[in-house]
Amino acid sequence: MGFPRKGRRRTALAAAVTVAVLVVLAVVLSTVLRPGPPAANGTGVGIAKIKHVVIITQENRSFDSYFGTYPGADGIPMKDGKPAVCLPDPARGGCVAPFYDSSDSNDGGPHSPADAAADVNNGAMDGFVAQAEKGIAQCEPEATDCAYKSRKTDVMGYHDRKQLPTYWTYADNFVLQDHMFTSAAAGSLQAHLYMVSEWSAKCTKPGDPASCADALEGLDNAPEKEAFDESLIGKCQESQDVQPCREALEAAGADPGLAVRARQLATASCKRTDSYPTCKAAVEATDLPAALKEKLAGAAKNLKQPNYAWTDLTYLLHKHSVSWAYYVFSGTEPDCRNDAATCDPIEQDAETPGRWNPLPYFDTVKENGEQGNIKSLSGFYDDARQGRLPAVSWVAPSDEVSEHPPAKVSTGQQYVAGLVNAVMSGPDWDSTAIFLNWDDWGGFYDHVQPPAVDNAGFGLRVPALVISPYAKKGYIDHQVLSQDAYFKFIEDDFLGGERIDPATDGRPDNRPGVREDNPQLGDLTKSFDFNQAPLPPLILPDATTY
Repeated sequence: MGFPRKGRRRTALAAAVTVAVLVVLAVVLSTVLRPGPPAANGTGVGIAKIKHVVIITQENRSFDSYFGTYPGADGIPMKDGKPAVCLPDPARGGCVAPFYDSSDSNDGGPHSPADAAADVNNGAMDGFVAQAEKGIAQCEPEATDCAYKSRKTDVMGYHDRKQLPTYWTYADNFVLQDHMFTSAAAGSLQAHLYMVSEWSAKCTKPGDPASCADALEGLDNAPEKEAFDESLIGKCQESQDVQPCREALEAAGADPGLAVRARQLATASCKRTDSYPTCKAAVEATDLPAALKEKLAGAAKNLKQPNYAWTDLTYLLHKHSVSWAYYVFSGTEPDCRNDAATCDPIEQDAETPGRWNPLPYFDTVKENGEQGNIKSLSGFYDDARQGRLPAVSWVAPSDEVSEHPPAKVSTGQQYVAGLVNAVMSGPDWDSTAIFLNWDDWGGFYDHVQPPAVDNAGFGLRVPALVISPYAKKGYIDHQVLSQDAYFKFIEDDFLGGERIDPATDGRPDNRPGVREDNPQLGDLTKSFDFNQAPLPPLILPDATTY
């Protein structure tokens, strides 16, 4: 289904409204919608009590795999204390029921758009075992025949309080959301694009949002360090010695005597920090032999950056002078370009854009000169403890702490507890909402069919928690939600209700509708009680600060 395009709530409501009403509204909105600097912590009315939103995103877990047996939640269907479902097992025959998994490390399953569709299987929710077994055997997601391997899959496994003491403690004391669906039925790149822009698209013209069209597959990916280093250009700037360049030229069928000139070109205009157009133009301008120029131009494609010309949330935040930061844990990220379960990790840090750090590729971030808002995670702890948190923060993990299989669940919890403890230890706790969520289901079983809202999603259910002094204590929110609800909350709190909408935001991309206006999307504020006495900090001891 599509989304209605509604009129937007603005500071000035309509020309026909009387002057007296406008005066009253101006007073109210100056307090409630407050786009400028906040007043004292915890002051304000309703949602305006929240002056800092922190979105912590972990990786690759379904709701049932983490909270399937949490009391009161919509968890794994049970009968007489045992799982009442059993999924077909094409590799061995019979079926596999959900089972308690005490392991600290898991395998998970593939999580491409095709895998999501197969897992859901038109609402039967019975494709998880088959898709995981195809992944183990390296068969295509749509394969109808597959030479299955002997290794069993763990996608039907679930954890409980014994493996998840931190997350279950947060659920006990704050809010657990048991119908949080991913914004898109896809894997990590799409999920992280939706997390900052509510869309995943393919653009045909650089800098032109009107050239962007709906897409979940065939997306532009970040350049890979390994591919660049192994290319002809990479070899020609590998070291101070020209010998690697000579050898690479010889292997490419070019004159090794041109190594010095090729190295000068590569180091001047074709570094990993240079763009593809810069390198390509430098190659075309040189007087090197045509055959070598062609090879160098081919190698330059390893510098080609994604073209994310559509609108992201930072565009509206900048427009309203609302502060933001995207904190990135330096290290590696393990997500695969084909959305397989696992693959070799690649480098990640604040200055290395990637699948978990897509904002540096968005035109709006570059045009607004806000690349510096993408920061190392190390700065988050000081900002939180010293009261310097921006209005909106995203926090992206590294491989080790992400819970992305095979990363340890315990390590991820310690990392998350360290982040939450830092916020709770600082002066901003009384005015902060932490939204803890997982980017996608990671191939793990979940029994709830996602609602259909457009061609992209919703995707499968993931765990989600609200941690805030105004979160309803021990509450389970059963509303249908997606990560789009975070946008609606932020826009209502800081932007006067303005939406990412090409009809009103001045950037006419071709997104299918306004996600926040989806009538199936619940109201995130129902997880809060803004009239309650603020909940005290809950500092957990099993926490790690990096």
